[in-house]
Amino acid sequence: MTSQELGDGYESAKGKQWTQQLGPSLALFDVGIAALKASENPKDKEAVAKAMKTLAVETPVGNLAWGKGPFPNIVTTPILGGQWVKGDKYPLNFLLCDNTPDPNVKVQAKLKPYA
Repeated sequence: MTSQELGDGYESAKGKQWTQQLGPSLALFDVGIAALKASENPKDKEAVAKAMKTLAVETPVGNLAWGKGPFPNIVTTPILGGQWVKGDKYPLNFLLCDNTPDPNVKVQAKLKPYA
């Protein structure tokens, strides 16, 4: 599921505006489930920890792959640039303005100075 689909689904189900934390929060569950599935025994803490060392899982915040640094059991996520602007449906709308860390993400607007 993409972040866009996640946000659209949240707004449709709840009738409220999505927030930026929606994707990372769901990614935690995706990673947890993947780690339990990848371990030989999901009830064995050490087996789950071992599975995390080489885990790779697709999430709403991108493909997260452990074992590639910068430190053991650490994974980095791309930080995209965005800007809150006056919205139509809600008072403010968040638009992505820079996709340098992940070119697969669609840029929605050019960054504008605040007046």
